[in-house]
Amino acid sequence: MHTTTQPLTPKTGDVLQVIALGRISTIHQDIENIEASYRYIEDFLSRIYPGPSKIHFLGEQASGMRTDRATIRAAEDLVATGTIDLVIAEDLSRIYRNPRYQFDFVQNAVDVGTRVICIGDNLDTGDENWEITMGAAALRHGLHIPDTRRRVRRTATHSFHQGGMVQKVRYGYRKLSAEEAASGVFGPKNLRIIKLPECTPVIASMAGRVRAGESYATIADWLNVDGIAPGPYVTGGRWSARLVVELLNDPILSGMRTFRDTICRPVFKTGRHKATKNAEPETECYPQLAHLTPEEHLTVLASIAERRSERTANATGPPKRRGVPRSRSLWPGQLAVCGICGGLMYYAGRHLRCANSLRRMGERCWNRVQLPVRLARERVMDRLLLAVTDDERLRQRFVEAVWEIWERADGSRRQRRDSTQEIAQLERQAANLTAAIAAGGQLQSLVERLQTVEVALKKCRVAATKAQSACQVARDCVSRQDLADRLSEVVRKLSEGSFEFSDLLRRLIPEFVVLPIQALDTPLVRPRGRLTFRYDSLCADVVEASHGSSTWQESVTIDCFEPPLHIRAIAVCRQARLEFPERSQRKIAASLGLNAMTVKRALDYLRQMESVGLSEPYRELHAPPNQASRWRRPEQPRRRRNRDSFPAGD
Repeated sequence: MHTTTQPLTPKTGDVLQVIALGRISTIHQDIENIEASYRYIEDFLSRIYPGPSKIHFLGEQASGMRTDRATIRAAEDLVATGTIDLVIAEDLSRIYRNPRYQFDFVQNAVDVGTRVICIGDNLDTGDENWEITMGAAALRHGLHIPDTRRRVRRTATHSFHQGGMVQKVRYGYRKLSAEEAASGVFGPKNLRIIKLPECTPVIASMAGRVRAGESYATIADWLNVDGIAPGPYVTGGRWSARLVVELLNDPILSGMRTFRDTICRPVFKTGRHKATKNAEPETECYPQLAHLTPEEHLTVLASIAERRSERTANATGPPKRRGVPRSRSLWPGQLAVCGICGGLMYYAGRHLRCANSLRRMGERCWNRVQLPVRLARERVMDRLLLAVTDDERLRQRFVEAVWEIWERADGSRRQRRDSTQEIAQLERQAANLTAAIAAGGQLQSLVERLQTVEVALKKCRVAATKAQSACQVARDCVSRQDLADRLSEVVRKLSEGSFEFSDLLRRLIPEFVVLPIQALDTPLVRPRGRLTFRYDSLCADVVEASHGSSTWQESVTIDCFEPPLHIRAIAVCRQARLEFPERSQRKIAASLGLNAMTVKRALDYLRQMESVGLSEPYRELHAPPNQASRWRRPEQPRRRRNRDSFPAGD
């Protein structure tokens, strides 16, 4: 049991400011373990410090290798303020598992005068020899990771070869309970999976359609229309092209079980894992599981491989999203949500659309309005820059945050310029070697040199493509002042191509709800955005000093489309009609510099608004509209427009 000799004293006031860290690693652990660790910490603290204390309890279920945990980031931010007197945890692994970040956290705390106590490790930075204890604790917890990894892999491999480790049950199969597998009634003894014979005709038909050249999407549509369930592990309950090709590509269809098809290697910088394809997975052959003969399956696999090679050959370059996780999306991706069902909006070319409205997602949402990304960015950036300009403190913090992102983007540009020079040099070498071969030089040696140059050129081009960044402007900013002077230009460029700037925007704008709206005289449905700006995410210390003033938060509504001219003219036409009721529409049009027909349409629309009790030109839709332009499916018959049916929807 840890015993402290140095007394605890608050830095300011009489109340000891304490952070208590708790954590569990996996969902299989009892969440009550966090509360139990809190009680353990409180009991210990009451024994070593009798005075009043304020404890910030920070704990969650997450791997200790992860560096992006919400609680650890909150703890680091609080420690960085210098107002925390003590960070206490049951042991060092509650803070981090990675020794690299364990030392970083503790040393940063010591630098700002915050004491760290890990009870189970006898670590107390109040002791002058705490570094020795810290090293021993870091070694002990660091050895736990590879040892656990080795035991888990050993046990999993043995279980697989005994018929277990049934993790993903695809269509055409059923997982057996331990009792069913042990009985041997359903197949080989201890095998935890069986084939469903009634699914064999469907799988054979799928294989035949692939060999005949049908697309995977067409096969998925056929399965969905026939009401064939895709299998127990598909949470969406519908087939997709990806599910079709993954099923037909699985060796289990011809009786070969595989395990550890991918290897997840840790990324120590973030604590996440990166999956790579395993060239030599564990295998076991069970003919009883085959829906297809090995020869039939080989022909299907050959068709799939041929389609992939054709797609690769037709590609103009490496995939733009290769190596980029799906969670990394340019703003407003991974933020904008549907105002009807609350689902995320997915990129569909230059627009965002509700994911639940897509056919492959079952069309669970009727809202098919599309948000134009470029226009939405322009209008939101205009609103953000206006708010930043109005407050000098906010502007300074915003410029600092953008400058950090810009400096990293500038490093990418320098790297790209170096790659461009190297590519040009290699291209000249390749051209010279080709000319020498054509002139009849020493053929064998020249060909070998040309092959070496071409391999280097290909690698360099791939590296240059990965290093590309869309964060380019007419000239580089060399200082914060340059960036501040050209803030609008830089912000707009970063919003179009920087993932880091997109992360900043998602903190500044945590809420972006896209609602469908419709005019009274047209079936066209338009997108409207409701956004919440949280400027306090940049100025947390200033907000705390001002006692959380609401001026640092703002909710705005932005129409992400260009309204027609007569709707834009409603306000001025209404004012002119009120001031000069005796004037004709032509005279009003002449005084406003508008077309007479525009004035007529604006006044007619104003009367429609008054008749239905609207104060603004568009009404929000909360139910499917009777008619909606461009929402009709291609196979649906076109209906004649009936203007008497508007307004539509409630």
